Amino acid sequence: MTPPEAIMLGCVSLCIAAPLVAAAAVRLLGERISPRLPAATAIGVSLAAACGLAAVWHSTAGRPFLFGPRLAGGGLVHVDGLTALLLPYVAIVDLAIVLVAPRRALATAGVSRLLIGAAITMATMTTAHPAALVVLWGVSILSTWLAVRSTLGGRPAARLYGLAMTAALACMALGTALMLADPPWIGGCGSVGATGGWLVAIAVMIRKGIVPFHSWYPALFSGASLATALVVTMPQVATYTAVRLLVGHADGVATELIVVSQAALVTAAYGAALAVVQRSARGLVGTLAMSQSAMVLAGLSGTLPMELCGALAVWVSSGLALTGIGLVVWALESRAGRIPIDFLQGRFADAPALAAFFLLFGLASLGFPGTLSFVADDLIISGSLDEQLHAGILVIVATMFAGIAVIRGWFHVFGGPGTPDAPQHVILPRERVALSILLAILIGLGLYPGPFVASLERVAASLLAVREHHLPSPSPEGVPP
Repeated sequence: MTPPEAIMLGCVSLCIAAPLVAAAAVRLLGERISPRLPAATAIGVSLAAACGLAAVWHSTAGRPFLFGPRLAGGGLVHVDGLTALLLPYVAIVDLAIVLVAPRRALATAGVSRLLIGAAITMATMTTAHPAALVVLWGVSILSTWLAVRSTLGGRPAARLYGLAMTAALACMALGTALMLADPPWIGGCGSVGATGGWLVAIAVMIRKGIVPFHSWYPALFSGASLATALVVTMPQVATYTAVRLLVGHADGVATELIVVSQAALVTAAYGAALAVVQRSARGLVGTLAMSQSAMVLAGLSGTLPMELCGALAVWVSSGLALTGIGLVVWALESRAGRIPIDFLQGRFADAPALAAFFLLFGLASLGFPGTLSFVADDLIISGSLDEQLHAGILVIVATMFAGIAVIRGWFHVFGGPGTPDAPQHVILPRERVALSILLAILIGLGLYPGPFVASLERVAASLLAVREHHLPSPSPEGVPP
């Protein structure tokens, strides 16, 4: 094992182990110490390790590093450009959630589940082993179901989530088994492998909330705590699974991935349109998240580097921006209860800082110039229009509806006459720090996108190389294949 490989393996171990150790410490210490401190420390350690892994990987030749047992070309520990991109992103989202979480949301059991969920997500993002992916899917689904069920009033959402995810896990397990029995990654794949691919595609659609399997997505945001909803949806584990299992088939882009991407385009536009008519702030965040995450999946079937770069950029930019909006809503709820958006509430007078963050994060999710989403939307729209006109049009329609929904939500929450003698909801220092970090990343990468886009190009090139590697070689002229 070379020194870079040893460093990366150590970083992966630290990313996963730190939250687990903190979860155990929180359980042991109970109420003797604020759970926020060990939780934030552990996620901070994971973030540092993830950034170290990304730096080491980018200093190498750019090839994937595989450690441990391998199955169907995927290692138990699989580090490549996608891993180097997603691990820091997941850690940043988790750290922001821990910092902004209201004190009453940081009960011992809740923090332990959040830390275990973070460790599971990071473990998922560092493997391409099909069996490991199935196991991690099952563990994460069970952990989320328990968290939603323990939330006050969350049993209906837990029931709907449990039914949807049970079906997704069954399709995932059976589909993976069939794909391993008749591998589509090599030539000569038969109907068994094709059936497995379709079952995995259905599992991805269910877990992503792609139409017509989307009903659990808004319900999760309405019935669970916002911490649970954000931790489950922002990393986009199903999209990562689609990259590992549906990319690199012997015939190039898998047919099922193309079908899923078309359904995702429809979901992106439908979800954004649905966000326009929401009556609660949680519903707004949930439907926007459904729309933006579907847009990422839609770009994965692209054969142009620009389209893949756009999908990866939307993955990061929309995740950070929607996390910011969700945390602002959570901060408001901790002060004033659930936030409706079907009438003007005039909250700007008593929460001006939160109003500013809501608007800035909303603009940062819509492709506003000077933010990362501006770069992401330009890449994915240009790539989509070059390859398929209808895809570019649907992306534009989704962005238009999302813009209407965000501005409508902001005006209904913060616009209108203020309430006389209303209490001032001063933003807390930890909330200001967390939200400022998210916003600084979005603006910093938007104003100086060169290094980030270059890293995305390396990731996109590696994904395209996997596809081209498995394409059948053209036979010489006049010689039958």
